[in-house]
Amino acid sequence: MEIKQYTNKNVHKIKINAYEPIINFNFAEKRPKKFKTNKIKINGQEIKIKETAVGLEISKSLDINEHILGLGEKAFELDRRRTKLTMWNTDSYAYKQYTDPLYVSIPFFIDITKNSRLGIFVNYAGKLIFDIGIEKYDELRIKIPNSSVEFFAIEGKNIKEIIRNFVKLTGMPFKIPDWALGHSISRYSYFPQEKVIEVLKEYKKYTKVDTLYLDIDYMNKNRIFEWNREYFPNPKKMINEIHKLGTKIVTIIDPAVIADQNDNLFISGIGKYCETQNGEIYTADVWAGKSVFPDFLNKETRKWWTDNIKRWINTYKIDGIWLDMNEPAAFTQTKTLDNNVLHAGGKKTIKHSELHNAYSYFEALATYEAIKDKFILSRAGYAGIQKYAAIWSGDSVSSWDDMKIQIPLLLSLSISGIPYVGCDIGGFVGRSDHELLARYYQMAAFFPIFRNHKNKDGNDQEIYNIEEKQREKIKKAIDTRYLFMGYIKELADNAHKNGEPIIRPLLYEFESDENAYNVNDEYMVGEHILYAPILEKDKDSREVYLPNDKWLEFNSNIEFQGPCYVKSTGDMPIFIRKGTTLKLTDKRIIKY
Repeated sequence: MEIKQYTNKNVHKIKINAYEPIINFNFAEKRPKKFKTNKIKINGQEIKIKETAVGLEISKSLDINEHILGLGEKAFELDRRRTKLTMWNTDSYAYKQYTDPLYVSIPFFIDITKNSRLGIFVNYAGKLIFDIGIEKYDELRIKIPNSSVEFFAIEGKNIKEIIRNFVKLTGMPFKIPDWALGHSISRYSYFPQEKVIEVLKEYKKYTKVDTLYLDIDYMNKNRIFEWNREYFPNPKKMINEIHKLGTKIVTIIDPAVIADQNDNLFISGIGKYCETQNGEIYTADVWAGKSVFPDFLNKETRKWWTDNIKRWINTYKIDGIWLDMNEPAAFTQTKTLDNNVLHAGGKKTIKHSELHNAYSYFEALATYEAIKDKFILSRAGYAGIQKYAAIWSGDSVSSWDDMKIQIPLLLSLSISGIPYVGCDIGGFVGRSDHELLARYYQMAAFFPIFRNHKNKDGNDQEIYNIEEKQREKIKKAIDTRYLFMGYIKELADNAHKNGEPIIRPLLYEFESDENAYNVNDEYMVGEHILYAPILEKDKDSREVYLPNDKWLEFNSNIEFQGPCYVKSTGDMPIFIRKGTTLKLTDKRIIKY
């Protein structure tokens, strides 16, 4: 076994054997240090590497009071100790707490001990298993089904510095347009086109709508880049009317292409699809029927995709693209492509099992090349996806328990390098009572992506269909978001320039506070606001934990000195941190 360590300031790249990564991140290699043993010591942490019957295993000790944070989209608590987590992007319809894996795989974690801080990022786009004190109580193990790999050890004096270094390595987030941070509406699906306009106009009687999303029913037989002319006989007219109403439009696009020899898109992509080992085009059923899958690892395929996206948005004046089913998902027993499907990786072909988690990354890259000044929302992702797309948490369930999952899930994505995150407000699967929907809106009031979305067989979630009491709460949640929109935009700009998250777990700002590692139902908005939404049915108050600082409750003007637990009777418990100056959109200035 050959182990080489390349060091660039406080980031170390360790190559095990002759590994050629699927994605080469921004790291200047210098003369490597070679090891004769299988142990590496970085920032006081000893990392062991060993060969196994199925590949490699990377391990380190796990203290009884150590904290493990990150690993992207997981339906678990913020602290990953005593978990066994899989990196394998999966169409996880109706997921619940502790469902694993989900749609996004970010194999990066932050290790917190009493004496050290260390980030570990395994740059491998195939399946990975992170066993954090399950198989062996005092050990963290990473299992890699390959004989070679590269991983990065990232030093930093605190959590913030490690995350900044990780984002600098994998790429700074794209510049999100202001309108994408506003209130968005969606459903699977709004149609026909006159109903789309009617829904939007009715919504605007009550509240602002910055963006309207169209799901797959706008398509002709679920074929991408085609309109259903029965439902949408004049899409240009419809989109023009949407724009006149002051709203942007985002259309869903799946990666799969119908396998039809009379279909122009299919014909134009011949030679650019994933193949079987026999050299045949690989097919699997998806929404449109038997379909093929663009090989986004291939540069020519990406250019072909970019050209089609450009044509689509320019022809119809579309403002953004919503990438769905890009784990990639298929209606197969495994929910995805066969492991042995081949991708053209330049000098050699690569099995799908080796790049599965990066499929969405390359699709997002190709899409971004077409619409750099617009907006992309993606369901799946891998480390570095933040350069091209925002992420939402997929097909969640409409329930009080599942609403509670969203805060730690999105906070973990945020500290894994992805600042633009959100969920389906109200929950996508099932039926949400009006109280649940109102609390969902309140919970998500400061999430970067703020979108109401519901499945076909779910209840109506439009504000004009809601009983007055809960409608007023929804309206207030939306109004509160717009009241702080200047601050949210400021945080988004900071995310783009400096790679810092917008919403943050309390431990991000107060990492020496052991209580903060157990708070999964509150979040910081930047460094100045602590938000503790009410997440229980039939409750009109909640207990809030305030870390060590002075805090002013926004609605009551009551001051508190943390650390302490307080009872808040506000409908949206917002606390302002000492040392804050904020200008609200109603011209008020908060100075505390």
